[in-house]
Amino acid sequence: MIHVLHIFLAVSLFAVAFAGAIHSELPRKVRHLSFIYFGWSLLGQILALPLLILTIGSLFFALSRVQLSPLIVIINILTLALFTLTMLRSWQGSQMLSQVEPDGQGASIGRFLKGSLFPFQLPRRDVKRLKNISYGPSGRKNQLDIYIPKAKPLLPMPVLIHAHGGGWVVGRKHQQAQPLIGHMASKGWLVVDVNYRLGPRNKMPAMIQDVLLAVSWVKANIETYNGDPSFVALTGGSAGGHLVALAGLASADESLKPGFEQADCAVDACVPVYGVYDFCKRSGAFNEGIDELQTFLTRLVMPGSPEMHEALWDQVSPIGQIHSQAPPMLILHGRHDMLADFESAKAFAETLNQTSTNKVIFAELPSGQHAYDIAHAPPTPEHTRAVYRFLESVRRAKGTLQP
Repeated sequence: MIHVLHIFLAVSLFAVAFAGAIHSELPRKVRHLSFIYFGWSLLGQILALPLLILTIGSLFFALSRVQLSPLIVIINILTLALFTLTMLRSWQGSQMLSQVEPDGQGASIGRFLKGSLFPFQLPRRDVKRLKNISYGPSGRKNQLDIYIPKAKPLLPMPVLIHAHGGGWVVGRKHQQAQPLIGHMASKGWLVVDVNYRLGPRNKMPAMIQDVLLAVSWVKANIETYNGDPSFVALTGGSAGGHLVALAGLASADESLKPGFEQADCAVDACVPVYGVYDFCKRSGAFNEGIDELQTFLTRLVMPGSPEMHEALWDQVSPIGQIHSQAPPMLILHGRHDMLADFESAKAFAETLNQTSTNKVIFAELPSGQHAYDIAHAPPTPEHTRAVYRFLESVRRAKGTLQP
């Protein structure tokens, strides 16, 4: 029985380790397999060190109890090698993130190992959450949470608005980017985490309208919570990355602001993470998965196909909204992303950098998977610090950072 259990465990650990370390386009060619591979890969990256330790313990325990076949021993050794490779790449990603607006400290091995061993941590005790504040007419879908430091700052706090991901059809506030939200609030920022209307019940542009409405509400009301409306930034991952990039670029588009056309929705900085920025093959870089993406969007998010609603598809593609006065942007994306194409994100960043007069930074993680920052696991500790340094540098350049 022990022999059978060890074989099952060894094969399962190998599958997770392989998916975490090896990026393959093959799963995209098999319906639904990309999501299974993505799940294994994300687990293999977030839990690389605990699972590496489990593999070592399992192997020694099995060797002391049963006679294992050479094949199972080889599988275990390959599993250890793959988890080690993932850890090394994660450390490389942490080092690369430390070079975003570097502060001279570099990546910390201590933070890296702590995140590796304890990826799931309790909420910060020095941060307070104000729940379910309404910013619009659509019930719970137009509610937001506000995170502030328990020790109230003397000066008004800069504001970071977060939009969750979930393929525009699932997800809600207080689910994602909790490491970043906690870190920013602990550093004296006011963080706003928003819900927005989702498909398939609601169709685009409802989602971007809600994000812009939330920005408008923040600018008009955040002083009540000791926030500073003179500095408002946006961040979000996946679908949220798409929405915040679009909101940052199209804040003046009155057709996306029904009922609040004249409201000020401009933001001072934008940090989209592993987003989708091109719905219409504008860059030519989106080679793998574009047909699947358009099919998904047509069925669940958009009011119809690209051929039927060409203007709208182009309007809600961030790459189609690029202009010279785009806000400063830090765009983060992992090379192993299974759900949002890396090359397309890089092409968006390059196009933006060629046009915008403001700062554009594209930070690529060597093996980062989609949703890599959902836990405190590596390289999330350096991710949160990089976002903080970038936003503080923008504040400094704008003159809103107090000495």
